[in-house]
Order: sequence, then structure tokens, then C-alpha cells
Amino acid sequence: MNQLPPNVKYDILSPAFHSDPYPTLRAMREQDPIFSHPLLQARVLTRYADVNTVLRENTGVFSARKVEQFGVGTPEHVADKLRVCNDFFRTWVAFLDPPEHTRLRSLIAKAFTFQSIESLRGKIESVAGELIGAARSRGSLEVVADLAGPLPRQIFAELLGIPAEDTAELDRFSSMVIPLFGGGVIGADEVEAAHAGVLGFYAYFTKHIEARRSESTSDLLSKMMEARVGEDRLSDDELVGMCVTLMIADHETTSSLITNSILTLCRRPSALQLLREDLDLIPGAVDEVMRYESPTFATFRRVVREFELVDGVTLEPGSFVLGVLAAANRDPERFADPDTFDVTRENNRHLAFSTGIHTCPGAAMARLEGQIVLRTFIEAFERFELVDDDLAYAPHLMLRGPQALRVAVR
Repeated sequence: MNQLPPNVKYDILSPAFHSDPYPTLRAMREQDPIFSHPLLQARVLTRYADVNTVLRENTGVFSARKVEQFGVGTPEHVADKLRVCNDFFRTWVAFLDPPEHTRLRSLIAKAFTFQSIESLRGKIESVAGELIGAARSRGSLEVVADLAGPLPRQIFAELLGIPAEDTAELDRFSSMVIPLFGGGVIGADEVEAAHAGVLGFYAYFTKHIEARRSESTSDLLSKMMEARVGEDRLSDDELVGMCVTLMIADHETTSSLITNSILTLCRRPSALQLLREDLDLIPGAVDEVMRYESPTFATFRRVVREFELVDGVTLEPGSFVLGVLAAANRDPERFADPDTFDVTRENNRHLAFSTGIHTCPGAAMARLEGQIVLRTFIEAFERFELVDDDLAYAPHLMLRGPQALRVAVR
């Protein structure tokens, strides 16, 4: 990661920032809510109103086609490999605009229904019970490795119809690809790794697509292959992109949601006590975790047409904006007492799942997994507390969650 030049006021690319970003984000929101970052080559937005406007404005003003921003400053000798990666990202529904985005969302909606998600409830409960139960005899739990990581992997495998043991390899590909769109400023080694990860994804999912052609099943991959709107259907490249998009959205978002839920309750025993007294508060608590410790940290948009923000700042065509969801979710203009974690909070319209046409397609599944895990964890243990509160976070602008979290349980 490149070092910040001396004239950059806010160090939002460093590990220190990601360990505790909120003081810096508060200062940015109050003093520089539309901050021009020279390394990211983007305006950084931290107010709820601005971020919400950018995410909802899809009438040709802001574009999600932001892959041009991935790999800023990459050496020329890996340009061809970067191009392969960015061509792959162009198949992801998260990086598309209407009408292509509308088409893909319509097709995935035919396959990824509320019923298909709800049918996984029993499996989620079973896996959560098994993983949490295994911690009883040990007296401790490494939340990321023992629970928050394995659970969404197993559920995704069940949903898509792939062997659960294959998810370790898919996670390896994911860990190679994700840094490429983590902050926009990367080197040749990251491009090389991302390129290898992209090829790995293509090889893996193409093999399963070919297998479904000879024998269709009832899993999500078969349903996506069969989904039609008129005569339209997903191409093989789009199928691979959709599988990877759903996998990363579920694995990364849900894993961080689960980890952040347990971390936040360890730090706030009064909130935990409220949930013990009334488990019906858990759905609201999960959304409050999404607001308070947003696992989806920020997102890029490209300006297509000149646009003036509320205080007269003009965004020029061709420029980029980075909407910081984590900052917007703690904006006192939108949320009362935003730095307080409140499991009874009402009207909690946070932006952690984005909003508008790009609302995360896996939001319902992440909520279901988060709610089941939190209930199971609270019911399983009379006490749980942090073993070490000195946590490490990856310096990643798109996603945020502790890399490890050890908890003592009783």
C-alpha cells in the first residue's frame, strides 16, 4: 500500500485508521464532509444525506461501473492481468447500471427467492448449534475461525449445491481477489494474486455449470441457469460472476456481522442483558450492529453527469466519489445519539446493505444468519467476555471486521 503524501489530511488507508475509524470519520463529517483524496482520486463523502443521494440516484448521474478505479497506480507490466480482473468485475451485478443491472437483478430474483432463503433456516440453526456447542468443552471460542467464518461457508455451499469442503479453496481465491478493490491503490503482487484468484473462480464454477447441464438439481446454481425473463437468461460468464458476488457478499458481510455482534455485546453488557430478557429484540439488534459497526464500509461511484450536492459543491463528470457507509450510519443528522449502541432503536434505516437498486441481494440471508447465530449464542452461554480487546483489522475500504476475536465462554 502506498504511503500518504504529507499534504493528505486524513489517513484513511492505514491499519491504525481501520482499527478505530470513527474519530477520523467524525472529524471528516464535521470539517470536510466532501474531502478530495489525492491517492484515491475521489471525493470522500461522510454525511448520510450525501451518501444516500449518491446511492439512490440512478438516473444517469452516478454509475456503479467503477472498475476503472481498481488498480490505480498499478505498474504497466501487469496491466494485461489487471484488465482480466476488471473484465471479470464487469460481470458483477454490484458494478452494473441499468439496463444491464435491471436485467441481472430480474434474473437472479427468479432464483434467489424469499422461500429459498427461508428453506435454509433449519440448516442454519443446525450448523450454528453444532459450531457453538463445540465451544462448550473448550471454554473459549475464536469467533472468526470457529463460527463466523465456517457458518456462512457451509450455508452458501448448501444454497449453491457445492461440496462444503470446497469452500476453503473458494475462500483462498476470494482472499486473493478482494484486495484489488479494497482501496484502489495496490501494487503488482496484488494484481498477480487477484489474476490467479479470478482464473481459479472461473475454473471452479465453470466445472459445476457444465455438470448442471447434464443433470439439473434443485440448488440455486441450477435455478439461476434455468431462470428466464422472456427469452433472456444468464450467460456462463454472468453465472460465474453471480456465484462469486453472492459468495463474497454472504461470506464477508455475514462473517463480519456475526463477529461484530459478539464483539459489541461483550463490550456492552447492558445491551446483552436487554436481549437476554427479551429475545424478540434480536432482529432489531442485528440491524443495530449493521449500523453501529457496518461490515460494508464504503463504496465507489463514478460521476456521469454534473451534479451539485446540498451545500453547493459540484461533482464533475468522470470524477469518482467514495461514499463511506460507516460514517453515514453514525451521522447525528440522521440518527439520534449515533455513537450509542441501542438494541431498541426504531426507524433504523442504515445504509450497511446499500440502498436503492443496488441494495445487497443477500441482505435477507445475512439478517437470518445473524439473528439465528446471535440467539443461539446468547441461549448457549451464561457469560462470555473478550480474552483480548486489542484487535487487528485489514486496511480495506470496502469491508471491515476483526481478523480474529477470542472470547471466553461459560
